[in-house]
Amino acid sequence: MAVSKRFIVKKEANNDVISYFEYDKLKGYNVHPKKNVSFENMINVNEMVIINPSLITKLVGKKCSRSLEKIIKDMSLLYDDDDDTDSGISLVLDELERFRTILMNRYREYMKKEEYNLYLKKLEIIKKELELKQQVLLEREYFEQDTHKSR
Repeated sequence: MAVSKRFIVKKEANNDVISYFEYDKLKGYNVHPKKNVSFENMINVNEMVIINPSLITKLVGKKCSRSLEKIIKDMSLLYDDDDDTDSGISLVLDELERFRTILMNRYREYMKKEEYNLYLKKLEIIKKELELKQQVLLEREYFEQDTHKSR
């Protein structure tokens, strides 16, 4: 049975201080909740801006690691199936390229330089491995066509 997680945001009672934030000018990481999730007696939130740098780093790292794990899982499924078509490889390559552009455009400013470079290196290694498998499949297909023609 899945454990449900709930987070409650508490506001400290400082009656002497009035705080005003210009949300449009506030730099932070925007988070949107999952769709169709609501609880009774809770505040429904459409968007949340996180401004704590350590929390942003943890959230972005978690999102990136999840995406990378998904790509690796899809890649391992390709190697388990031994399918002779390269359509699955192209789908994983497309997903890898999509994640790479998101990493470069959206997550780079929130990550440490070493962590960012490490993700890029991992993606490059996975990309080379997939392209090698795709090339082997194409050569096998070409060889099979060549042997059928010579008969």
